This record gives sequence, structure tokens and C-alpha cells, in this order.
Amino acid sequence: MLKLKPAATDLAWLDLLPGVRVRVKPISVAMVLIGRDEAGKVFTQNRVASEADAEAGNPNVGTHAGIALVRSLAHAGIVEWEGVGDADGNLAPVTPENVDLLLDEWRAYDALDRLYVGPALDRGAEKNA
Repeated sequence: MLKLKPAATDLAWLDLLPGVRVRVKPISVAMVLIGRDEAGKVFTQNRVASEADAEAGNPNVGTHAGIALVRSLAHAGIVEWEGVGDADGNLAPVTPENVDLLLDEWRAYDALDRLYVGPALDRGAEKNA
């Protein structure tokens, strides 16, 4: 049974690393569609139509598509952070470029994927149970 309920609107804080946390907005349908489009561009750039085709050519294309999805959702979802600074130790503003730099730290990427993206995608797979 599909359970109808209003979309979540509350912002949430997620602890990514010791001393580093991000405030995120709930993942919306529009955010997922844009993220899927970004992932699709990775497949298009590698001239593959599906994950199965990727295995025959570039076996890492699926991984790169997943990274594109997570980065897209992070760009749209992160609205504030604490404990993220520039090279001089000043608080860094939340910008797409700085979000990318944060996600270049693999532990931060992994935590965001596990705590933010994964649960949102799992809810869709569970058929809103």
C-alpha cells in the first residue's frame, strides 16, 4: 500500500567526520531527477546505454555515474556546514566548488552517501512501506 504523506520539509544536521557536520534539506523528486540526469551524462559521455554495456567497455562507468548522482544531490541538498574551512582556516562558504572539495575527502563522501543519499534511495526501493 502506498502511504500518502506530505513531503518532509525539515532540515537535518548530519555528522560526516569528527568536527564536521552538514545541514541538509530533504531529498525531493526534482533533486533525484536532476541527479539521475547527471548520472546519465556519465553513461552518455562513455557511450554506453546501460550498466551492462559499461561492463563490456569501461567497468568504472557505473561507479562514476554513482559519484555524479551523490555530488548532484549534495550540491542541491547541503545548505550549511560547520567545521569546513579554507586553506587559511577560515570558515568556507557552501558553494558547489567547496562541496566538491569536501566530497573529494573520501570519508566525507562515504558518510554523506551512507547517511543522506542511501536512506532516501532505500525508501523508494521499499515502496514507501
